[in-house]
Amino acid sequence: MKAIKNITYLLLSTTLFVGCSKDFLDEDTSGFQAPNNTYTTTNGFETGLTGLYAFARLEFHTWNNDFFSQGATPQEALQVGTDIVAIKQTGTDATLAPFSNYTLNPTSSYVRNYWKFAYGLIGNSNLILSALDNPNIQWKDADQDPKRVRATAEFFRAYAYRYLVSLYGDVPWVDKVSELPRTDFTRAPKQEVIQNMIADFKYAAENLPENPGSVEDGKLTKWAAYHYLAEAYLWANKPDSAIIAAQAVINAPYFSLNNQRFGVEKDLSGDYFHDMFIEKNQNRKSGNQETIWAIQLEYNSQGGGDLYTDWSKRAWVPFYAQQTGFLLADSLGGRGLGHIRPYEWWLNSYEVQDVRNSEYNIKRDWYHNDPKSPLYGTKLNITEQIKESGNVFATTTKFFYGKTADNPAFEGNMKDRVKIRLAETYLLLAEAYLQKNDPASAASTINVVRARAKATPVLASQVNIDYLLDERARELLGEEMRRMTLSRFGKTVFLDRVKRLNTQSKDAIKDGNELWPIPQEVIDANSGADFPQNIGYNN
Repeated sequence: MKAIKNITYLLLSTTLFVGCSKDFLDEDTSGFQAPNNTYTTTNGFETGLTGLYAFARLEFHTWNNDFFSQGATPQEALQVGTDIVAIKQTGTDATLAPFSNYTLNPTSSYVRNYWKFAYGLIGNSNLILSALDNPNIQWKDADQDPKRVRATAEFFRAYAYRYLVSLYGDVPWVDKVSELPRTDFTRAPKQEVIQNMIADFKYAAENLPENPGSVEDGKLTKWAAYHYLAEAYLWANKPDSAIIAAQAVINAPYFSLNNQRFGVEKDLSGDYFHDMFIEKNQNRKSGNQETIWAIQLEYNSQGGGDLYTDWSKRAWVPFYAQQTGFLLADSLGGRGLGHIRPYEWWLNSYEVQDVRNSEYNIKRDWYHNDPKSPLYGTKLNITEQIKESGNVFATTTKFFYGKTADNPAFEGNMKDRVKIRLAETYLLLAEAYLQKNDPASAASTINVVRARAKATPVLASQVNIDYLLDERARELLGEEMRRMTLSRFGKTVFLDRVKRLNTQSKDAIKDGNELWPIPQEVIDANSGADFPQNIGYNN
């Protein structure tokens, strides 16, 4: 094997293939390999595609990885500093605070790591794409195999660019493998990059498998590509095209909004919205007909997660075990540290009868559970001080996850992670109608999602961007990467929402903070061409 090691992302080299740790090999891949050694048969390309799925999972990795270590709260860096969550005032994760108080800089941890993750995935995709030029490949199906391989690689390339344009704005478009490291990259205009993303997602939508029942759990179908194609058209301000792409998913015969109990706890107390977030209920075999794409992170599963995968639970679940009268319990979410808490505006935005507002989906009331405590069985009075400490607060139960029998202090949240579900496709369609100044159609579309939740239908006169963003929060809190959503709506909306709704960040955020800085190493290493820093991060 010719494993290409130590190719630095600082130069944006498209030969970003790296030797892989045992964690990376969980899906039986031997790592990313030189095309002349591996990409000569269908099986060789399957190894490469398996590697792309494994690489995409690194987004949810925290520590102990040879390529890069994220830190404890990478996904939450895309939540704090927006309009949706506060960080706790004492003992918060040191890597997270700068993204809330806007002291982040070009050397901040996640600023560097998301750039590295995205261009690593792009480089890995490009190497597979370049290998397709070999005329001597031995395909099992010479017609379909090369199309599916190209479609998967182009999907992941465009998927990575979603992060780059959302977080950094103008970035280099890299679509070819360079044998030598380059130092002359330039920043392509964001809209130019988005047009290339559209082309990639469009090819993927036309050539990935159609029937989700015919692919393994976690593998892509054309409907995931159509979903992100609709999103890309919204970025490009092409609502008519976004409508066509979103409706392709909605009208497909494979998906529906879950409105009946299903899965491993269907006969226990709960509701159908809560069922989507119970372990082992993320894939279609559980009866979940809403999931379009789920990244596989399952506990103690080959190709799934491990102790260092997806620590979202630590952020979203309160640090209740630190509060007098409480013990760790799976029923209370497992071991949380309460790094972030949802703002009251979100909590108070639900109607009483909204299923998403049920006791199974939002934990508001906390009862002391330590049998040795005189407080046992009594309800905690949650003061502002307790909330701000991160010890106890009302929160979503989406990230509740405990393995107390195995390890009471278990860190991970190793349920499979749903990246796309049908409810969001509906909300993208509503967004497209708003771009067209058609609030009546937007309201009708939103009401499909609200009807499933048993919420009162919204009137066309009530629907605007703020309402849509509120509805996305009610439906997708913690699932969507909120910074990426607000970025799509533009600087004015981003800054306005933060200044109105985020009491911690409102006085700190300034013009330019809707984007992150470019990592300083990238600028320093790109000596052959000008590579300007984003506004507001030059000092």
